[in-house]
Amino acid sequence: MEKTTDQIFVAVIGDVRGSRKTADRQGTQARLEGAMARVNEVFADDLTAGFLVTLGDEFQGLLPGSDKLMDVIAELESALTGIPVRYGIGIGTLATPIKRTAVGMDGPCFYLARDAVERGKRENRWVTVAGFGEVRDELMNGVLNLMGAVRGQWTEIQAETFHAARIADEQKQVAAARNVSEATVSKSLKSAHHDPMIEAEAVVARLLSGEVVE
Repeated sequence: MEKTTDQIFVAVIGDVRGSRKTADRQGTQARLEGAMARVNEVFADDLTAGFLVTLGDEFQGLLPGSDKLMDVIAELESALTGIPVRYGIGIGTLATPIKRTAVGMDGPCFYLARDAVERGKRENRWVTVAGFGEVRDELMNGVLNLMGAVRGQWTEIQAETFHAARIADEQKQVAAARNVSEATVSKSLKSAHHDPMIEAEAVVARLLSGEVVE
């Protein structure tokens, strides 16, 4: 399938933080491969090019737009709980044909995603976006940086509970799945600042959709 010069895509690059200091690099690689398979299966109808591990501890994928972006990141984070990842998001065109998986492609969306990852490394950010427009980039990066700071304080149990609650209809479902009491789930979600985080994610989603424009 050939790209169209005016078609806009969203490139996602993920980079494992401090990967060279990881004792179990083989285990981390296996987790990464599993996460790629999982997100490709869950979002099979929503990806332009599937996610795959590229440079050892990096991975990337390509979306046709930004409407599923936060869901994709949430799925990756759930699959990689305990493995700290920073993300760079770039929106723009492609300069090469589209491929089945996000490798061997090039163009502005990937350049911007790479720039975003590099900024994330310099400024210790969780998710960094680029290319949506100066004001939208600034607003989203501010909210995402705050979300990243909160996430950085989570325990693995809080992270797992948050991800489970994000897709569950009721807390009792989370409690049953984790074999704990509803009170334990509620306490964990409160400590993880669940409600403010969901509100912040909704704000980012609105900005991504263009509801809030310059």
